Amino acid sequence: MTATQATPTPRLNVTDWITAGLELLSQEGISGVKIQRLCERLGVTKGSFYWHFTDLDAFLGAMAKYYEDGARIFRDQFTEMAQTDPKQSLTDAVAYSYDNRLGRLERAMRDWSRTDARASAAMKASDELAFAAILKAFELLGFSRDEADIRAKTLFYSGVGFSDVGGRLGEQGDPQGQLAAVMELLTRR
Repeated sequence: MTATQATPTPRLNVTDWITAGLELLSQEGISGVKIQRLCERLGVTKGSFYWHFTDLDAFLGAMAKYYEDGARIFRDQFTEMAQTDPKQSLTDAVAYSYDNRLGRLERAMRDWSRTDARASAAMKASDELAFAAILKAFELLGFSRDEADIRAKTLFYSGVGFSDVGGRLGEQGDPQGQLAAVMELLTRR
């Protein structure tokens, strides 16, 4: 390549844009998701953005849909795993959802869902899918529908609380050990 040739711009697809948008959302909240910021992050011009989306509103709608679709895929994988080992599946799912990066994204989605109907619908669908999968896992462990319901709600609500509060209550102890203790408590007969 000669000095006059430009470095080729990467070819982006819709998923590349949405992934960058979700990263911005998790780092800065919905106010940080701007076309110019996305272009800078991806190293492309606004023309590339407009090749895929008509405007920022359409992009935000695509982001909400992508989040909801991801929740559906995760639920399907979790449900399949729970058929063979429900307790381990619950533990793995909780550990996965407590991942700091994912916790930030969920917190940002919940914040955004307070002001945007599409984000609210995506969050509601995600919550319903997650709760149904957790409930099913407790039923597979042999708990009655009522017992499974209260255990699933306890686990789900604590997960939402952890996502929202994060590490603000201190970082004492071993998080993996604490997770194991919570799972032992909730799965004990």
